[in-house]
Amino acid sequence: MIALWAMSSAVIGFGFSLYAVNNGLEVPISGANLSVSISVIAIILLVAAVPIWKYKRNLIKVATTTQSKLLPVNPFYAVRVLLLSKAAAITSAIFLGWHAGVLVKQFTAPVVVPEATTLNITAAVTSMFLMVVAFLVEQVCKLPKDKNTDV
Repeated sequence: MIALWAMSSAVIGFGFSLYAVNNGLEVPISGANLSVSISVIAIILLVAAVPIWKYKRNLIKVATTTQSKLLPVNPFYAVRVLLLSKAAAITSAIFLGWHAGVLVKQFTAPVVVPEATTLNITAAVTSMFLMVVAFLVEQVCKLPKDKNTDV
């Protein structure tokens, strides 16, 4: 599903860039503030997942020892973080696809402007970073497999 979002936005990014160049407009260039914003969102998402990660880590310790003191994490908080990570994964796939499509157009042009491609490459890399963080947080928020199921 994520790949479908990335592919469709890549086609749209390439098509819009081609349309813009054919009509005398500039190729779309992302600003540096987009890369900074995406990085900040990724860091916030990681920080939001830390309590859930600590709970899961302590849950494993409690299962292996006789220690019975464990403060539970709010399940609504965990669901919110999970939904935020899923939304971040989809959004980062759209951004990554868009920038990949624009970069394909930029690199197939007769003249390549390094300043324009650098900003779009940076935005694509930070989008990939956000996607990786979102997938990691999603794995942190998932419940562990139940060992006593007959299914």
